[in-house]
Amino acid sequence: MKCLKSSSPDCGFCASKADKLLPGACLISNDTTKDSCHGEDRLWYTRGCPSKYGWLALIGLALYITFFSPGMGTVPWIVNSEIYPLRYRDVCGGIAATANWISNLIVAQSFLSLTQAIGTSWTFLIFRIISFAALIFVLIFVPETKGLPIEEVEKMLELRALRFKFWEKRPKTLEKSRAV
Repeated sequence: MKCLKSSSPDCGFCASKADKLLPGACLISNDTTKDSCHGEDRLWYTRGCPSKYGWLALIGLALYITFFSPGMGTVPWIVNSEIYPLRYRDVCGGIAATANWISNLIVAQSFLSLTQAIGTSWTFLIFRIISFAALIFVLIFVPETKGLPIEEVEKMLELRALRFKFWEKRPKTLEKSRAV
C-alpha cells in the first residue's frame, strides 16, 4: 500500500532513517508502534506523507492566483456590466452574481466527495471538461463588446445572432443593420 493511498485511521507510516521521503510499510497505528518509530528518531505519518514535489504545488497555486485575478477572475463582472440593457441591468446582474456564487458553492461542496469517490485525477478531469465546455460556450455565445458603445451592444444582443465563427469581428447581420 502506498502512503498517500492509505485512508484508514488504523494505518500509519514510519519514515525511513536514511530518507524521510521513503515512508516504508503501512503499520498498525497505535501508541506502541508510534513510540517505537519516534524512539528511533524517525517520523510517523498518519495523514499522507512528505513529497519532494511539494514546492510544485506551491508554485502552481501562485501561478493560478497571478493569472486568474486579472483575467478570468474579473471577466464575469465586467461582462455583466456591459451586456445587459440599462432597464434590466440590476436584476440580471443580481441573477448572474447569484448563479456565480451557487456555482462556487457546488464546486466547494462536491470537491472532497468527488476526490474520495473517484480520486483526485478524475475529479480534476471532470472540472477540466466543464471548464472547456464553458470556454466553447463563451466563444460561441458571448459577443465581443470591446470598443463598442452601449447602444451598439444592445442592438447586437437584440439580434441574438449566434457566432459560430467566433474569430470574425462582428456578425454580418449587425453590419447590415448599421448600414440601414
